[in-house]
Amino acid sequence: MAPPAVFYRFGAAPAIGVLIGLQREYAYGGPEDELFAGVRTFALIAMLGATAALVSDELASAWGFMGIVIPVGTLVVVAHSVFAWRHHGAGLTTEMATLLTFAAGALCYWDYLALAAAIGVTTTVLLSLKPEMHAFAQQITREDVYATLKFAVITAIVLPVLPNQGLGPPPFDVLNPYQIWLMVVLISGISFLGYVMIKAVGPKQGV
Repeated sequence: MAPPAVFYRFGAAPAIGVLIGLQREYAYGGPEDELFAGVRTFALIAMLGATAALVSDELASAWGFMGIVIPVGTLVVVAHSVFAWRHHGAGLTTEMATLLTFAAGALCYWDYLALAAAIGVTTTVLLSLKPEMHAFAQQITREDVYATLKFAVITAIVLPVLPNQGLGPPPFDVLNPYQIWLMVVLISGISFLGYVMIKAVGPKQGV
């Protein structure tokens, strides 16, 4: 691989790490030395992911990648244990963001820059929306759960098992179970989206 391409990919990796790290420091709002990982740590983790991918390619073996992933995972587990002990319990959000940052760094080296950027932005958005997501979760009722499960069943379970072909010779060949159920999914999806919007913004906001 040409050196400019390598430097370009290694430059994208810490940018993603900085983005996620800034959000973590902002969300924590405390001294940096008490953070599990801050801006600099996340940037280094992303670069480490890119380095692991580079080592794997140079050795032509997945063990080169695993040789770095395993120590990093071990450090994350140890750091979380110490942090949880010091603060009498802690969640796994930052630790999961750490692993995603490592993976995004590896994707940068493998030239999946758009995917790596999408993962970094999505991770940052999910981390930033913690209060809103918790507030939304507290408003969910049993009926909301049932509505979500019904839509999931007709979309993820029923649709994939239906045959994507006609039921027989003409004129029955126009009766395609998959296409018919796909229309059911489309109509149900519109209805479900409206239901979610009503729950999110209230029944008096817009059409």
